[in-house]
Amino acid sequence: MTSPPPTYTPQPLYGGAIKGLIPKGWLDASNLRQIPDHQELYLSPTTLSTLIYEINEYVPDSTSQETLSKHSELFASATSASATSTTQNQDDRETLDKAAILYHILDIQENDTVSKETIRFRTPITSVGRREGTGAGRVYTGRVELGKEGKDAVRCAFLVVRLEEQGSDLVVWGNVPVKEFVGSGDGEGLRGEEGVVGGVVEGLLGGDGDGLVVVEWDLFG
Repeated sequence: MTSPPPTYTPQPLYGGAIKGLIPKGWLDASNLRQIPDHQELYLSPTTLSTLIYEINEYVPDSTSQETLSKHSELFASATSASATSTTQNQDDRETLDKAAILYHILDIQENDTVSKETIRFRTPITSVGRREGTGAGRVYTGRVELGKEGKDAVRCAFLVVRLEEQGSDLVVWGNVPVKEFVGSGDGEGLRGEEGVVGGVVEGLLGGDGDGLVVVEWDLFG
């Protein structure tokens, strides 16, 4: 029997300063344990999947350039671009933004050694421009698989809003541990769970104030 499509619930974040979405029925982890002030963490009630909203410091262009230099091969994989075109376009705004996003991904990768074997992009980092509710923020999405290939990996759908004027990067991670599903041979369940977290990203891109909306810009100091 086909499972019903997932539904999503509007969720006030950071005391109502931001409007977001969570899958219906997911749990606010702050009711269970202490969560860092810059994060909002939600847990699936039935699996080990998580949804994380976090406000990070804006990655400066100098750090983006350094990331390009150190991880040009990985950057090409992230953007479906050749290393040559990456070098030619290092001063391009979108190129630097994507390198900043790669920096955030590298920051959450637990392994000390990073390569295309431990960070595998399932879709390239894609610019979706500016969205209503995020001011002048530049918005990007993508999917990536972290960790050793196979059952030990974690598949992530992500959305990043680069808020240059506020000196912040607003990042949303939807994380699905592969082991939980592959271990029991539940490939259909894995695909379904990826659809759940991916649906959050799609929903946050909604227009007319239905998606991700910054209500109180003072949140960013």
